Amino acid sequence: MIQRYFPHPAVLLGLVGLLLVSCEKEIDSTYEVLDDNRFPTLLSNALPTLSTRYAPGETVPIELNFAAQEDPIREIRVFQRIEPAPDSAVVQTIEASQAAFSRRKNVDTLVVNYVLPAEVNKSRVRFSAVVVSQNGLTKTRSINFRLAEATPTVRINSATNVTSPPNGTLVRGDVVRYNLTLNANGINTYPERPAAPPAVTAILYKELDSLVVYRRVGTGMEERDKTLTRRLPATGTQTGAQTVVTVDAVLPTSMSGQSVVYRFEAKSRFLGTPNVRVGSATAAPLTYGMPTALAAPRTATLTYTGTTGGDLAAFDLTRFAAVPAAGQASSKDLAITSTASNAVRLQTLNPTTGTPPPTPTRFVRLTTDGAAAYANATLNSIRQTFLLAPTASQVTTLDNVVVGDVVIARVRGLDQYVIFTVTGVNRTSPTDVAVTLAVKAL
Repeated sequence: MIQRYFPHPAVLLGLVGLLLVSCEKEIDSTYEVLDDNRFPTLLSNALPTLSTRYAPGETVPIELNFAAQEDPIREIRVFQRIEPAPDSAVVQTIEASQAAFSRRKNVDTLVVNYVLPAEVNKSRVRFSAVVVSQNGLTKTRSINFRLAEATPTVRINSATNVTSPPNGTLVRGDVVRYNLTLNANGINTYPERPAAPPAVTAILYKELDSLVVYRRVGTGMEERDKTLTRRLPATGTQTGAQTVVTVDAVLPTSMSGQSVVYRFEAKSRFLGTPNVRVGSATAAPLTYGMPTALAAPRTATLTYTGTTGGDLAAFDLTRFAAVPAAGQASSKDLAITSTASNAVRLQTLNPTTGTPPPTPTRFVRLTTDGAAAYANATLNSIRQTFLLAPTASQVTTLDNVVVGDVVIARVRGLDQYVIFTVTGVNRTSPTDVAVTLAVKAL
């Protein structure tokens, strides 16, 4: 028979009492409030809109938005820390009475005009604003800047006459292409950790704003060339990084026997007085020569007969002579290749394949002021017009040629140019046509 034993009720009550005493020891006693002081409120919503870099000496307006919590604000302290210094230093202490209440924001506002220190390029500066309450409690907001160079640099790499062969004589109307480097070794942003630091030679610059071009003719006054002045870049985000630009300067036509000097001025904005910083470079003087005159007009006639053209349909512009049908295609600079549909087509028959590939004769048909261009033509003027024409306008085929057309030809890719006007289109049968040209060349 199995016997069961049960503890006496008095024993059970004793155990429960011990458990209750143990629980009471684990419960924290009621905490005591030492004081009712509260921290002030300092909003940081204005700080992220600031730039990441400023130049030494710039005055940056930083708006602080804050509010007292029961105890009024006593003062605002401004600290700065310049790496690698371990500690911050007070640079301004401003009485709270200088703040103004904003009904729109429902806070006190204060604009702190912070002047960037004169330290080395790329140095990191930490700006901190500390709002101090009358009860001694504070609230801090901070933001970091990098120190950047405000004054841009300009370097002239080369000056090339793009409307004349190398070492050719400069004349009025020529285009000189200047290749410039702005902010050499410049970077736009500092790669913060954990990214690798920039090269030792790198210079952190402020954004380039614009490039202004000046010119002085002879001993006259320097004047701004408005056609060449530009925003940097023309569209898009501005940068302080190294930038290479080209400037195509058209030499003034109102100068004879004088020199012209170009000066290039890069500008960056500056938060101070004056509000811009400028760097410039002056190019060497360009001295003008006299244009090369063309010979008097000569008459050339191309005659197309039958269905294949015959022996007088092609013309050699270098020898100023007709090329027979069996002649070399390399000599057929200009030829009538079609008279169908009552329209005449002129075309070069120069080959385009080979080793190296040969360059065929190309034509630019003048659509405006052709008569004046023909009457006043010089080697320099027709070369300028051809080389400045869009590539799409430099063609090997001229469709629907009519009397009065004015055409400039560059012969076989050489520095050899002619200008001609169509003086006659005489159709003697449905297929036979004679085209008469007045040609100006050297």
